[in-house]
Amino acid sequence: MLFLRLKGDPVKISRLRKITIAAAFVLVIVGLLFNTGTGTLSSFGWQEIAAICPLGVVEVFLASKTIIPRALIVLGLIILFVAVFGKVFCAWLCPVPPLKGLLGKIGKKVPKSDSAKKDQTALTASEVQLLKTKECSSCAKQRAKLDSRHIVLGGSLLSAALFGFPVFCLVCPVGLIFGTIIILWQWIGFNDISLSLLIYPAILIIELLVLRKWCMKFCPLGAMLSLMSLPNKFFRPKVDEQKCRHSRGSSCTNCIDVCPEGLDPHYTNGMHECSKCGLCLEKCPTAAITIPFRHQQTRLSGEKQKG
Repeated sequence: MLFLRLKGDPVKISRLRKITIAAAFVLVIVGLLFNTGTGTLSSFGWQEIAAICPLGVVEVFLASKTIIPRALIVLGLIILFVAVFGKVFCAWLCPVPPLKGLLGKIGKKVPKSDSAKKDQTALTASEVQLLKTKECSSCAKQRAKLDSRHIVLGGSLLSAALFGFPVFCLVCPVGLIFGTIIILWQWIGFNDISLSLLIYPAILIIELLVLRKWCMKFCPLGAMLSLMSLPNKFFRPKVDEQKCRHSRGSSCTNCIDVCPEGLDPHYTNGMHECSKCGLCLEKCPTAAITIPFRHQQTRLSGEKQKG
């Protein structure tokens, strides 16, 4: 069995992911500013070879009532890629999580008072562990089913068919990020200013700060990628039960708490949602988690946990 040599080395994982996101972002910005034709993450490529956002492709098909052969081929390639590698876009390319984290730090709330902290720690250790166990078990079950993101996805596709244009593209945070950059460039470089300079950032703030659970609760692109990744069986986190503190009866839930997708790597249900970010590897204090090329876990939601 082939294992990715990522275990026990959190620095390399975080650095590689940051470099990948930064490189993709810089490539897009250079393309926009110098008109190289590389496009954005919504539609990127070189001249006739372009990869379009899969959600945007389907919306265009529905809006125009026409199937574009080249776009259909690209969509098929994207589906194949996601089926093999899963939702890697969400962790390794999407600019939304980094921006969300930056905005979250800027708008960070004032620390709670000591009395509030005492209220939070009033439960006994066993009670806290019981609550966490219930939350994590239900989390794995919930992520295996259709959720609010898929409702938004359905609404996005339906609106495109009804109104004749891809409605969601107007408020897509990925598109708005690059749209804001373009507007800023037009303002700075050509003194061309418009209301979009206020509207785009305002929508972004609403989506990323007001709708704080955007990625898990609202993102239709994430919902579409989750459906495409249902066949994905590769590069899923594997837990070494002999090393895992939680499996040996400890209250450790580091891997579960840090997962941006709300997954428990001890279970298979819902693991098609894994974005391969590697955070569970980073936070595991005993290096009990690895990412094998392919691993069939037998532990399912609802089964009796060890320890």
